[in-house]
Amino acid sequence: MNITDLSDATILLTQLRNGTITSESLVKDHLKRLNDLQPSVNGATNIYNKVAIEQARELDLNGDKSLPLFGLPCSVKETFDIAGEDVTAGSIRRIPTHSDEDAVMVSRLRKAGAVLIARSNIPEFAMTGENTNLRFGRCNNPHDVTRVAGGSSGGEGALVGSGSTVFGLGSDILGSIRIPAALCGTVGFKAHSQAIVSKGTWPKISTSLKSWLGYGPLCRSVRDAQLIYNVIAKRPCAETDCLFENLIIPEGFPITYKQSIIKEAVDVARQSVIEKGVKSKSILFDDVPKLFLKIAKIIHNEFYDNWIKDLSSNKKYGRFSPLKEFVKSLFGKSTIDKGLLKWILLKPIMKSRSGEKAKEIEDSFIVARIKYQNIIGKDSVIILPALGLVAPKHNVFNRISLLDPRVNGLFTSNTLANYLDLSAICVPAWKYCDPKTGLPASVLLLCVPGQEDRLFATARVVEEALNPISRLTSK
Repeated sequence: MNITDLSDATILLTQLRNGTITSESLVKDHLKRLNDLQPSVNGATNIYNKVAIEQARELDLNGDKSLPLFGLPCSVKETFDIAGEDVTAGSIRRIPTHSDEDAVMVSRLRKAGAVLIARSNIPEFAMTGENTNLRFGRCNNPHDVTRVAGGSSGGEGALVGSGSTVFGLGSDILGSIRIPAALCGTVGFKAHSQAIVSKGTWPKISTSLKSWLGYGPLCRSVRDAQLIYNVIAKRPCAETDCLFENLIIPEGFPITYKQSIIKEAVDVARQSVIEKGVKSKSILFDDVPKLFLKIAKIIHNEFYDNWIKDLSSNKKYGRFSPLKEFVKSLFGKSTIDKGLLKWILLKPIMKSRSGEKAKEIEDSFIVARIKYQNIIGKDSVIILPALGLVAPKHNVFNRISLLDPRVNGLFTSNTLANYLDLSAICVPAWKYCDPKTGLPASVLLLCVPGQEDRLFATARVVEEALNPISRLTSK
C-alpha cells in the first residue's frame, strides 16, 4: 500500500481516543506490514514484536488517551540510544557502543505515549546517501526496491514510506532526514541545531560543525511533523495559520533538475503561497557555489581521524588501512561499505593539511551563516527543490554525489539548510510524479531558527497544492 493511502498520526490519534481502534490493533497492523516487507525493503535493524504489543496492550488498559502520541507505532534511527542495546553505526569493524539509557528524544516519545516497534537501518557511519552496510545489509526504496531509499536516515524513509511505522526520528547533517523523505515520498522535518536535545545520539560533535546537525521526524503529513516536533523540541511551537510575509527566490543559486516534474512542483509550491498574499522577492545567493565546494573538506576535517580510529577498534580486523581496504574491495573482500571507503579515499585532496586552514574553512561557513540568516530574517521563507532527482537505481547515488568534483546542483538545496543552520521541511508532491518511475517530486521550505510555527503553516499550504484531494481528505 502506498503512503498516499494511509491515515496520518492526527487521524489515528482521533480514532484511538474515541475508541474506534485500539493501540494494540494499530501496533499489530503495522508490525505485520513491517514483518511482511522486511525481507524486501530491509528498513529495520531490530523489530520489537513482543515488547511493542505488550506496551500497546498496557496503554489500552491503563494509558492516558490525552497523551500527544498515545498508542502510535514509531521507529528511531539506529544511531539513537535505546536502553540495554548497542549503537553499531552500521559497522562490523567499529566496536559497538552500549547504551544504558534511552536517548532524550526516545524517552520523550515514550512519555508521550508512542510505541517503539523498530530501530531503522543506516549507511555505515551514517555518511552516504545510499543506505548500505555490511552489518545489516542494503535498505531499499519501499516503492521500488531496485532504487535507493536515501541516507543516512534511509531506514526511516523506508519504514514510514512503506507504511510500516506511522512516524520515525532521524538526524540530518547533510540532508540525512530530507533526502530519504524526498526519495521515499514522505514529509521530513529538520529542526535547527539548538532546537532539540541531542543527548544519547551518535556521533558526538564538539566543533562548529555541531551547528550543521539537526534532528526531527519523518512522517505522513505536515501537521504530523509539527505534532511530533512539539514532543521532542525544547520549546514547542504554537499553532498558527499565519504565513511568512515574503517568499525569497534565490538568484545565482545553482540548481539542476534531472526530472522536469520537480521544477513544476517547485513553481506550483511558490505560486500557492503567493496566491495567499506572500510577496516574492529575489535575493542573490552568490556564495553558494564556493561554499558547496568546501563541504567535503569540513566533513573530512571533522570526521576522518575518528573514522580511522573507529575502524581500527576491533581486534578481529586490526589497524585499518585505506590502501589495503581498497585492494580488498577489488577482490570482493571489503570490510567497510564502499560508500564510506569513497569518502575515506578522498582524504588526500579534501582534508586540510593544517589547523589554520581548517579554521579558515570553518570561519567561512560561520560568516555565511550570519550573513544569510540576517538576509532571510524572521519574515521570509525559501522554497527550493528538496533534491534535483527522484530516487535513482542502486549504485548511482554515491557515484553522482561523492565523486563529482563540481558544484552539484542536484544537492545544493538540501545542504544549504545545514551550513546555514536553518529549519527545513520537505513536502512530497504526489500530483507531480515522474512518468517513468511513478515516484514523486519533493519540495523544500526553509526558515531561520525560531520561525517554525510559520514554517509549518506555510508548508501546509504547499502540501495542499502538491497533493491529490484524496490524500488530503484521508488526513
